[in-house]
Amino acid sequence: MRIRKNEALLWFGSWTSRLGNILFDYANSIRIVGVFAAKPWVLALYQSAETLIQIAFNLIGGASADKGDRKRLVIVTDCLSALICAVLSFFVDTVYMAPVMIAANALLALVYAFNSPTYKALIREVVERDRIGFFNSVSHTGGELLRVLGPILSVGLVGLIGVRGALLLDALTFAASAAAEALLTRIDGAVESRKEKRNIFADIAEGFGYLAKEREILFLVLLSSLVNFFLAGYNLLLPYTESIYAGCLDGFYSKALAMEAVGGILSSAVFAGHINKFRDNVLALILFLLCTGASLLLEPLLALTANGWLGLLPFALFGVSLTTFNIQFMSYVQIAVDEAYLGRVFSIIFTVAVLFMPVGSLLFSAFMDTADISSFYIVGGGIVLLSLVSIPVHLRVKKQKP
Repeated sequence: MRIRKNEALLWFGSWTSRLGNILFDYANSIRIVGVFAAKPWVLALYQSAETLIQIAFNLIGGASADKGDRKRLVIVTDCLSALICAVLSFFVDTVYMAPVMIAANALLALVYAFNSPTYKALIREVVERDRIGFFNSVSHTGGELLRVLGPILSVGLVGLIGVRGALLLDALTFAASAAAEALLTRIDGAVESRKEKRNIFADIAEGFGYLAKEREILFLVLLSSLVNFFLAGYNLLLPYTESIYAGCLDGFYSKALAMEAVGGILSSAVFAGHINKFRDNVLALILFLLCTGASLLLEPLLALTANGWLGLLPFALFGVSLTTFNIQFMSYVQIAVDEAYLGRVFSIIFTVAVLFMPVGSLLFSAFMDTADISSFYIVGGGIVLLSLVSIPVHLRVKKQKP
């Protein structure tokens, strides 16, 4: 498909911001670990601040996205991110480094709570409906490539220009993102602004009320949240494959991550031209989710062969299936949700996802044997069961739809 100007600008802005986030976290983590090697709580505080901020402010960010000019809001938030990184760079070699880094990370998380739902909602204003699936596929491909290459680039950059230089470069990535977003033009029929002044909490409640009435969208939001619960178990198990496969294949964990990313990249690239065929098909979405769980059920079976390379195959299939599910889910929400509620719906999705992940991690860590490869049966089986149960639920909800 021929690339349009708005799409190219959004991709550039998204990818530069993502690279900036990877570089920011790597540079700060390296600096904190280097200075506070005997105080791991400093890094833990740095990391946990982000999650707490997202839980507290995601809903407010979504409501703000639906009340004001979305284009202006994403530009302002990216400019604020650039300013935070630039200011932080001056504290790298001072005694105030740790508290300033923690504060900066918290501020960036706060800014992101406003930027993320706004950016997702803005896509509806600047990308044609029949191209949203294609746009998300290409966007996800670039994001997966950065997930693989970003840490490698960060190592090289920090080694070459130091932590301070990396933070200043980080500021430039956010500034470049803001500049690209400033050039966006709204498509015909898009709502330009929403200036009605209302209580922010009333707006949030209205967003929940909209979801309650739109049963099919609510079904997908709940389905996605429950998927995140099981993915927390997957994320908990995955690092332990390093020791499970010790002696069969060295560095299995890193190779599994790479295979997952490669699967995601292949899925995004191959599916980019065909996503519109499935964008309104919720049953196809559930099928991809079913394949996600089925791929994990393969892992304990292939582990019986004691062949580490063969054991990597399920993670590539997992990456393909989960990426396809995510792209289709995101595209469906961006197309199906009333434009006036898009920001709030995305903020609800992000908030529930953040809440379900730690709950899943705690529960799975309590009763799942992380040293046993058969634990993948629990996670994969849970996703498969969730998919099978969701099919009749979806059909019932669709039948009730007026």
